[in-house]
Amino acid sequence: MKIYALIPARSGSQGLRDKNILDIDGHPLMAYSIAFGQALGIDQVIVSTDSPEYAKIARSYGATCPYLRGEHASSGTAMEEDILSDLAANLPQHGIEMPDIWLRLKPTNPFRKVASVRRGLDLMLSENPPDSVRIVNQTDARVCTINSDGYLEPLTDHWDRTRSVMRRTEFPDVYSPYNLDILFNKNWERWGSAYMGNRIHPVIDHAITGLDINGPDDFEIIKSMIEARPRPQVISDYLVQPKAPREHAA
Repeated sequence: MKIYALIPARSGSQGLRDKNILDIDGHPLMAYSIAFGQALGIDQVIVSTDSPEYAKIARSYGATCPYLRGEHASSGTAMEEDILSDLAANLPQHGIEMPDIWLRLKPTNPFRKVASVRRGLDLMLSENPPDSVRIVNQTDARVCTINSDGYLEPLTDHWDRTRSVMRRTEFPDVYSPYNLDILFNKNWERWGSAYMGNRIHPVIDHAITGLDINGPDDFEIIKSMIEARPRPQVISDYLVQPKAPREHAA
């Protein structure tokens, strides 16, 4: 089976301009996802971008980036299925077959563990595979929204309204699912937007895998974690350090 990593890295971020290529410890942010994909020993690490600059950087770190993503798949409202459709329309024209399995790596989540993802791939390659696999981390269900009057209101009905404080253990276990997805390409061909299917197998990992860069504060926190010396063991365990880029990458 062909297995490709997909790193979607458009240039039009609203929360933090050009966040995918901001420098952390001497490397652009997306280089950490490229290095992680390479560490898995899979067939290809593909960066999908609308930016010539991003494409050049991706290639310098050893990723495949044979074309620039189309306008429809690069808008602020584009979803993953639009990116997959764009890849299906363009990769074969550049001599690259679509894979059997996609491994979606968000460039803004630098913390992952190779062993956890290999465990997910083993599940997908088993005799009775799930529809897909997601790396997840446990999170807190005690969350609130702000109602129309401007006051905090529990998001779920698990909160006992006769109490001001509740223990985390009184809520169901909940998990954040947006670090890394593993899916069959045929899922997208068959189900479109519902490409993860109904049988999504969770691989539960450390809370650090849920850290995501959306804005300046997130960036500064994660940057300081990665650049800390000596590095805490948890950072070393969940970060693949990029190698030096190749000069004069086309």
